Amino acid sequence: MGKFLSEAQIEGFARDGFVSRLPVLSPAEVEHLTALTEAFERERPGDTSWAFDIKANLLFDWVYDLGRHPRLLDAVEDLIGPDILMTNATFRIKNPGSHVDYGWHQDSARIEVTPSFVIAYVALSPATIENGCLQVIPATHDRVRPFSLTEGPGQRKRLVARVIDVDSTKAVNLELEPGDVAIFHGNAVHGSPANISAMRRVAILYDFTPAAGRQNIGTGSGQLVRGSDPHGHWGHEPVPEAGLTEANVLNRRRILSTYHENVLMGPRLPGETVTFPDRPY
Repeated sequence: MGKFLSEAQIEGFARDGFVSRLPVLSPAEVEHLTALTEAFERERPGDTSWAFDIKANLLFDWVYDLGRHPRLLDAVEDLIGPDILMTNATFRIKNPGSHVDYGWHQDSARIEVTPSFVIAYVALSPATIENGCLQVIPATHDRVRPFSLTEGPGQRKRLVARVIDVDSTKAVNLELEPGDVAIFHGNAVHGSPANISAMRRVAILYDFTPAAGRQNIGTGSGQLVRGSDPHGHWGHEPVPEAGLTEANVLNRRRILSTYHENVLMGPRLPGETVTFPDRPY
């Protein structure tokens, strides 16, 4: 028995590469986080496209705080051990009628991490088949599959890996209620289809990496959120101030410019200029 997960759930993760429907947040917590999300969208609509993207945990103190939620970290610890870095947080929002289709991919395809990181999908709204819930192909986390590169939907200039040969008949739909969490292995083949419903789908995705992990290309960075880091394989990131402050924006820009070879941005190609979502400057 782990801190949060049962032995059956831990064994299932080792076998299938994911565990789902973990009740982490209370209804009051979901309501509070939803209010913060919607308030920012309402008050600063011109900033959501970049501020809700890569390393949102460096911009919003409440996104950082959610990533340190004790129940969430207990579940993560059961899977990757006690020394945990938060290496990314990004919003995944699909509005009604959105045609965005995140094709089959592995987050670790372009830069592998050993031991692997995990991704936690924190649902702030229902995730259903109709509104484009996450889908995972079980037992695909053992290795990186052959892939092709394409420009990601809604992610201008960012190359993303798409797995070439997928048996989609084996896909499992991870339907969730608000406050539920699904955690999947960095190698797990996953995707999510378009939102064909009238219901908005809102989630925050976190990457959690064991401090002992190492990238096979470049150096990543993260915030130490549990345990210690005696290894020194990662650059350490600052804790954000309250609000979307100038200091937070500049710190995120500095981190992404310094540690630009990370699993979200991929390896730097010959002659490539480092680009990432940011405010106009």
